[in-house]
Amino acid sequence: MNLASLLDPTSTARKVALGLGGALLVLILCLACAWGGYRHGRSTATAVGDAKYSKLEAAQANANRLASDTARRIVDAEIIRRDTLAEELAAARTTIAEQGKKITNRRISNASHSVAAVDGRCTFGAEWVGLYNEAWGFGHGDPASPAAAPGAVGEAGAIPTAQAGEFRQGGVTPEDIQV
Repeated sequence: MNLASLLDPTSTARKVALGLGGALLVLILCLACAWGGYRHGRSTATAVGDAKYSKLEAAQANANRLASDTARRIVDAEIIRRDTLAEELAAARTTIAEQGKKITNRRISNASHSVAAVDGRCTFGAEWVGLYNEAWGFGHGDPASPAAAPGAVGEAGAIPTAQAGEFRQGGVTPEDIQV
């Protein structure tokens, strides 16, 4: 093939070369259009996706804030409830303690009225001493019952049982119960 045959307008080689050149030009134009469409579609899809993602992030942040606020309100309400219950419990304990003191004082007063003065001395009976011990948290301490002994009677370290008559005859004086 020579150059002169390509320049001849009637030659077949020229027609083939122009046809291939035109086809190549059309192919390049199609590829350019496809590339431009791809870039436009990708940028549009990215923008739409970013907008949806930012809306989703905003909705999630709002939901997190609402959940946090709700949880904080619940915790605050429970703290207020706890403090109220603690105050009510403290008031109830104070009331119960005062009532217990009044009842104990009334019982001691009632027990004191039944005590007769022996030889002009003030003595307290077994009932009064039991109530006094109970008020101090030492138990009733019934003197008529046998004392708890760590060993058998007569052994070393044994505590003899109290005789009911001994306690009731002597009584306990105010000097005996000084605190």
